[in-house]
Amino acid sequence: MTRYLFEYELKSTGFKGEFSWVAETEEQAKAAVHERIADLEFVEMDDVVVGNLLKTLDATNQYYECEGCSS
Repeated sequence: MTRYLFEYELKSTGFKGEFSWVAETEEQAKAAVHERIADLEFVEMDDVVVGNLLKTLDATNQYYECEGCSS
């Protein structure tokens, strides 16, 4: 698996940011990021422009566990 880091912009405000997603392909990651950004920013999907791929990282055998998630 690979972590894909994309830049994005909100058309309505001009806000720019970055968001990453772990997926098997860049296309899958880009689609998931588009949906997730719209959800997190409380905007419609057509307000989100997912831009260039900034970086990829190998996400194989890497996991993150939040404090208190496992008991």
